[in-house]
Amino acid sequence: MSLKLRPATLEDSPILTDILKRSKASRACSDNGSAGRGDDYQISDQTISAIHMTVAEQNGKPVGFSGLSSQKGGAMLMDFLFVAPEAQRQGIGELLLIRAEDHTRWTNHRRLRLEAETGATGFYEKRGFSRLASRPSQSAGGDKIPLLEKDLTPPVKTIRELNLTISTAPWAFELENDAAILHHFEEAKKRIGMLWNGRTLKLTGFRFEDGIFEGVCTECSYAAFLTWRDWGAPDTSAFNLFGSAILRSSDGALLYGVMSDKTATAGQIYAPGGNLDPTDLKADGTVDVVGAIYRELEEETGLTPADLHPGELLAAFDGPRISIAKVLDSPLEAEDLRRRIMDFSLASEEQELADVRIIRTSADLGDCAIVPYARAIASTLLS
Repeated sequence: MSLKLRPATLEDSPILTDILKRSKASRACSDNGSAGRGDDYQISDQTISAIHMTVAEQNGKPVGFSGLSSQKGGAMLMDFLFVAPEAQRQGIGELLLIRAEDHTRWTNHRRLRLEAETGATGFYEKRGFSRLASRPSQSAGGDKIPLLEKDLTPPVKTIRELNLTISTAPWAFELENDAAILHHFEEAKKRIGMLWNGRTLKLTGFRFEDGIFEGVCTECSYAAFLTWRDWGAPDTSAFNLFGSAILRSSDGALLYGVMSDKTATAGQIYAPGGNLDPTDLKADGTVDVVGAIYRELEEETGLTPADLHPGELLAAFDGPRISIAKVLDSPLEAEDLRRRIMDFSLASEEQELADVRIIRTSADLGDCAIVPYARAIASTLLS
């Protein structure tokens, strides 16, 4: 069964209004709760234009939606979270909530807030939300509506031991959506110049405890990964685990790349690195993540292990993304290191980097183009 998330359009207002009304009726609750304001019983064109709204489609039919608006003080408010009665208890509401958290992080907001409907507080508390306050309900029962909040700063942990193995089982998402994946990839190739459909590894199960990261990867096509990513990562059991090279100059700055328009992540700012692939498998069946980090680093920057001194290994957990980050110290100062990297990139055929950003303090992390996990790693190392 195909499930994907997409941005709402003005044409969605009638069907989203229908979902809103039927969902509220099925709950037999006149209070708006996490849906927002008590008099907002329809989704207008103005509403869709004013806030960030996401639609969940099941086999091409809208079955749920969420809505987010920015607040002062670094918080995002969830104005809407509704699923049609016939699609409830299938994990769609949880998927919309998880991806709302992702959007909150990607827009450089640190917290997500919502008002929980009567009886739904436990659902949110199990997912990391804490009660801030409450207000009187407008319902006949007179219950109080709790205001809940969740801190969404991606946690960064030190890795003492890393053990990733490979599974021979295929990825269910790829099997179930093969035709749609091929169509999506063909459309993507029209927009992205460097796109090609190689093989990649995605994490399909992991455990992290006491500094030990153990996980299982599954091989899939890059087209399947790209579709999963662009559809809002609907298979929440899978993660995009990748390596990151955290370059630190001799004067203490971190250097992140600004991705060029030729790449699938154009304009984003993060540490050099990339996806794992089958060439990263070692003879004993484990995945050589650190080796992949050095490989990607040399391809993007021209730097080799001989140019750098290895430091700590970190894991940054950012929703569907998990960055395994190796700190690498350079004897060069930041400006010299940046110049060397840019000279290499401009001379290369791929030219993956449009620029290199030097990050010296937390004040340099305000750009929303810096992806959340990269911002969290820099905050940890610079603090």
